Amino acid sequence: MAQACHRLCPVDDALDNGRRRLAVACYHGLCTWVDRQIGRLLAALDCNGLTATTRVIYTSDHGDNVGARGMWGKSTHYDDAVGVPLILAGPGVPSGTVCKTPVSLIDLAPTMLDAVGEDPYGWAAGLPGRSLFELATAPYDPERTVFSEYHAFGSPTASFMVRSGRWKYNYYVGFPPELFDLAEDPLEEHNLAGDPACAAALAAMDASLRAIIDPEKTDLRAKADQAALIARYGGPEKAMNVGAPSATPAPL
Repeated sequence: MAQACHRLCPVDDALDNGRRRLAVACYHGLCTWVDRQIGRLLAALDCNGLTATTRVIYTSDHGDNVGARGMWGKSTHYDDAVGVPLILAGPGVPSGTVCKTPVSLIDLAPTMLDAVGEDPYGWAAGLPGRSLFELATAPYDPERTVFSEYHAFGSPTASFMVRSGRWKYNYYVGFPPELFDLAEDPLEEHNLAGDPACAAALAAMDASLRAIIDPEKTDLRAKADQAALIARYGGPEKAMNVGAPSATPAPL
């Protein structure tokens, strides 16, 4: 699947090693800049005597492949892209500990309600996630499953991911699946989907995915929506030439 994605978005083909090193350096420079802004915010809390009564969540919407597998940007379910920083601090958060239970950004909404201690409309009961403040103090839950899906730029088909305990399962409609043992293979270099010794894990992860969503029906629905949108713009050629740039222009 990585090869198919690369063919659709062959950014790496235009780079030499010098440009790749520059891109990596720029990425880390951006991370440093963001860290500095977080530092300014935390310093402001401290200066105003709010540190002891303020809960802080530091996270992001996605990671970045940063050249891994010859890919740049996001648009994949490998940990380089789907993994995000997620740091909690403040009252009720154990200091210096790591929660290994799988979590996702879908947990943020109930976390916010929990943080302020108010839920006047009873939203939390209907939300699929769970408060990260609760998970941070609970025992490790190897059975908890997190889910992700992708249908957009750079992918030839719908892709889905479920993560539970040590296992990650990537399912692609029309392409072979991937199964990774993250405990033994954190860099996701060895696809175990075809290993007979992992057949039970593969079946269990596929069942977990299908308990959440029907991949094939969802893929058909997404492609039908995309086709309808393209038709409204007047066809593929016109659709390819409309819309704003996808990146924020650099400041002058």
